[in-house]
Amino acid sequence: MLQRASLAALTLLACSLTPAGAGSRSDADLPLLSQVLAAPATVSYSGIVETVRMESRATVRSVYRIEHRAPDLTRRTYSSPPRFLGDSEIVKGNLKFSIDAKNHRVVVTRSDPTLMAGSALREREALIRANYRAAWRGNGTFGGRPTIDALLINKHTNRPTMLVRVDRETKIVLDKQEFAAGGAMIGETRLDHVRYAPVSPNAFALPKGYTVVQPQLVNGSSNDPDQVVRNAGFAARKPALTDGFSPLDGDLVEMRGIRTVQLLYSDGIRTVSLFETATAVTPDMAPFHPDALNVGGRPAQYAADGTVALLTWNDGTLYYTLVGELGKAELQHIATTITP
Repeated sequence: MLQRASLAALTLLACSLTPAGAGSRSDADLPLLSQVLAAPATVSYSGIVETVRMESRATVRSVYRIEHRAPDLTRRTYSSPPRFLGDSEIVKGNLKFSIDAKNHRVVVTRSDPTLMAGSALREREALIRANYRAAWRGNGTFGGRPTIDALLINKHTNRPTMLVRVDRETKIVLDKQEFAAGGAMIGETRLDHVRYAPVSPNAFALPKGYTVVQPQLVNGSSNDPDQVVRNAGFAARKPALTDGFSPLDGDLVEMRGIRTVQLLYSDGIRTVSLFETATAVTPDMAPFHPDALNVGGRPAQYAADGTVALLTWNDGTLYYTLVGELGKAELQHIATTITP
């Protein structure tokens, strides 16, 4: 179920604040937040995105070209790592088309609801305000463009989570740096060579002659994980998340006869998804050079793909994969709430 695009959900997250002075600011002093979140709906652009994640053994790097046509068309074409060369994903509104060039197929899924317009954006803004405070780091430049730089501090842990550099004119996020609980930088996403201009609709055409793979939605989407778990048809479990993470979306889908529970959580900035099945289906971890861990005394594998990490394991009955913008220790902790 976990196609490559799901493991590399590297969309730039947006946050900002009014540059009226240094130091911490209250939530009431974040009037630019709504503008930043809504910017992709009005600004068309293209550029090169580079993401890195610092792991204990190596630095994992991904590079893709991004083309965005406001309000809701986005294409990402990968050039690195080599195993993804030529692969791409196209987002059209609430649908994502993951194009597997090597196998000549297109996998169709719903796009991340946190990136949609309307009520979803308002919900995301409310989560950010509830879980983060911002400290202005000054006016800077990135790629030759003036920026507003802000450090986002988690209210629950009082630790810095992310540094963002926002294009002062367009409100598009040009750079974000993510930090572990101890303060070390664990990931960065950079938008370089950005060009603000209309993008041709032809850039979002799907390839002809490709096999289309689309999961069957067994039940309607829900932001209530209990409802999704109840309808699973097997003894599904849900994680116990803290530090401001709230359930945003859940699906029960079936692809090639395999029923899968999908649950999405977010604190407004970071997201984590849980995939679980009663059938022995797990992503191919070998290309990511995984680390061996354990969850509840059972073997598990952890790996990173750009700034997104994943953890997969089974409890002897069910098979689980966590995918998120979190560190190894955080994912392992979440896993133990599912498999004690």
